Amino acid sequence: MSKISRDDVAHLANLARLALTDGELDSFAGQLDAILAHVGKIQAVDVTGIEATGNPLKEVNITRPDVEAASLSQDQALAEAPRAEDGRFAVPRILGEAE
Repeated sequence: MSKISRDDVAHLANLARLALTDGELDSFAGQLDAILAHVGKIQAVDVTGIEATGNPLKEVNITRPDVEAASLSQDQALAEAPRAEDGRFAVPRILGEAE
């Protein structure tokens, strides 16, 4: 017997603003039920005496240090731009936005 009903999936889809077909509602109900069954098996595992781990890797902050370095000037950065206006990259207007 499915723990996740078709109506549950329809409700979740509505909350997420998703338009699902009848076939998708049925399919997702089965898939979500299978996922919950697997989660139930994991939750049933006895972990008494096992130390919790957030990350099994021992490395801590292995990124390089920030080092100040020379960079391009504004003119150099804009030199190869297809278009520049007022010291900035000029790009095509999108979505019909007014100026």
